[in-house]
Amino acid sequence: MSRLIDAYQIKVPWWASLPIDTMALYGIFYGLFDKYIWKWNVLRRFSIVRIPNLTGTWSGEVRPVETPGISSGLRVATEITITIRQSWTTISVNGQTRLSNSHSLSGSLLTDEECSLSYEYVNEPSPAASTTMHTHRGVARLSLNNTCTEFDGEYYSGRDRQNIGTIHLKRS
Repeated sequence: MSRLIDAYQIKVPWWASLPIDTMALYGIFYGLFDKYIWKWNVLRRFSIVRIPNLTGTWSGEVRPVETPGISSGLRVATEITITIRQSWTTISVNGQTRLSNSHSLSGSLLTDEECSLSYEYVNEPSPAASTTMHTHRGVARLSLNNTCTEFDGEYYSGRDRQNIGTIHLKRS
């Protein structure tokens, strides 16, 4: 920052140069930490960072459960692929099945007792989906195993679909 100020011959009061340089260094370090440094395993070994790196592709199945009073016509297990994009401060979950795609609207990662990922999503059917399937919202909560290789959990999809079930995923 000081090189830019010198290059353009900007007159900065003596008391302003220290905060400008400090904030620039903080911003650069924060950006590097958010994107890259938090992934280093050595930081987890010393418990400096507790957030697991979930970035990547996860494959498995969603299995609807029988709900009293709701037709079970199309309620069969379906293969699903989940793609997670993550930094230290953000997480995004995208899902894809043969008949629909979904994306997260919000998400949280809890690491206290167990590691669990919770997210709200919007699901949009593909043109090949039945006419009874339509765009809907839902919520999923997945628990990560100790080796960070499998998720198990459950989902609930919007009030008009009234679909609940289980999800099992393995890291691809």
